[in-house]
Amino acid sequence: MSDHKMSEPAKKNVNWEKYTALSSMLIAVCALVISIWQSYSMQQHNKLSLRPYLEMAFEYDRREGRWGLYIYNQGMGPAQVTTVEYKVDGKSYPNIVAFLMALGEDPDCYTRGNISRFYKVEDRQVVLRTQNEPCFKEEQAFSAMFDRLQIILNYQSLYGESYRLVIGNPDAVG
Repeated sequence: MSDHKMSEPAKKNVNWEKYTALSSMLIAVCALVISIWQSYSMQQHNKLSLRPYLEMAFEYDRREGRWGLYIYNQGMGPAQVTTVEYKVDGKSYPNIVAFLMALGEDPDCYTRGNISRFYKVEDRQVVLRTQNEPCFKEEQAFSAMFDRLQIILNYQSLYGESYRLVIGNPDAVG
C-alpha cells in the first residue's frame, strides 16, 4: 500500500455577503411592491369615499302657496356641474327662461338658482321656486307640468368621474 494519505476535501468558503445582499434586495423589492399596491388601494378608497351624489328634493307647501325644486349634494365629496340641459316634451332649450316659456309659465313667477355650479358637501341650491301665491299650482296641474319637463345635470367628482342627475320625467326624452 502506498504511504499516500487520502487528502481531505478542501473546505468551501461560503460567501455570506452575497446571500445577505441578495436577500436585502429581495426584501426591498417586496416592500416597494407592497407600497405601490397600498397607494393604489388608498386612491381607490378615496374615490369611493369622496363620491358626490346630487339629488333632487321637492317641497310643496299648500298653506303658504309655494312649491320649490332643489338640488342637494348628499355625497361625501364635492360635485362640479359640467353641463345642464333643459328639455320640454323632448325638445332642448338654451336656458331656464326659454325652458319656462316652453312650459307655458311666466318666468317672473319663479326664483331661479344657478344650478351649473360647484356643490360642496351638504350644499343646497334652488332650481325653481314660486315667488308668490298667484303662481302656485295645485298638485294635478303641477304633476302635468312636471311630466313634460326634464332637467339633466352632468357632473364630475374630484377625481373626474362622471355622473348624471335627471330631474323630471325620464321618459320625456324626444
